[in-house]
Amino acid sequence: MIFRLRIALAVLWLSCAVSLSAQVGFSMPFVNDAAPGSNKNMTVQVTNFDSIASMQYVIRWNPAVLKFLTIDNFGVLPGLDILDFNVQNAVDSGFIRVVWEGPNSFPGVSVPDSSTIFRIRFNVIGAANSSTFIRFTEINYSFPTTDFEVVKVVSPNGALDDFDEHECSLTDGFIAVGYSVATSEATDDAGMNLAVSPNPFTSDTKVEFSLEQPEDVQITVADATHRVVFQQAAQHFPTGKHQITLEKACFPAKGAYFLLVRAGSKISVRSIICY
Repeated sequence: MIFRLRIALAVLWLSCAVSLSAQVGFSMPFVNDAAPGSNKNMTVQVTNFDSIASMQYVIRWNPAVLKFLTIDNFGVLPGLDILDFNVQNAVDSGFIRVVWEGPNSFPGVSVPDSSTIFRIRFNVIGAANSSTFIRFTEINYSFPTTDFEVVKVVSPNGALDDFDEHECSLTDGFIAVGYSVATSEATDDAGMNLAVSPNPFTSDTKVEFSLEQPEDVQITVADATHRVVFQQAAQHFPTGKHQITLEKACFPAKGAYFLLVRAGSKISVRSIICY
């Protein structure tokens, strides 16, 4: 499904990142105004990549928006090459596995911050106004199972420590096809002052937003794979501050979701967690 949304949240993917000081970080860029039919590069950069012995994870995208071409730009991590990726299955699947193992003995592998460890090349096949995240995640429902794991050497005697995706700093990539996302207002959400409370939540949660003029407002909730799980028909709201309730029944399972509030031509986005 092509997720067609004009998103007006600056540096949108940052709301989904997990920031833990001194933990290894992985990031991909934010691409505006990608032309249908063009080729785009997603460079994977690292921070705090210190004494790392191995890593494995999955990178996912919407295959209706991006077609996988290849992976290149190796050389920073010893031994990392195209054989460490399941490129034969990546063209139509919308995901690629990364499995790399470096030296297990002290001190492991360290690289400077902002080093590019590899680059994924895509062809934009989505129509104008479509978009997709390119996410660091895991797959635990297919064979072979791939968990998110980064292994660090923590002592001269070779002791190892494992980190999962919640213990790393992850900044997902994003591609907007045929339009641009504003970058000047990192928290304003297109002037709607969108807020969700409580968040995370276990039952119902309240959504607040403000309108500078009367608008037809539509509420959408999508899961981490961009599948729409709840959509409320557009309703007309007057100028001012408003509040609606999202019931637990709107969320089919525990996990991370994206709340999108469309008011006229504006869209505001929040990452929300149901548990």
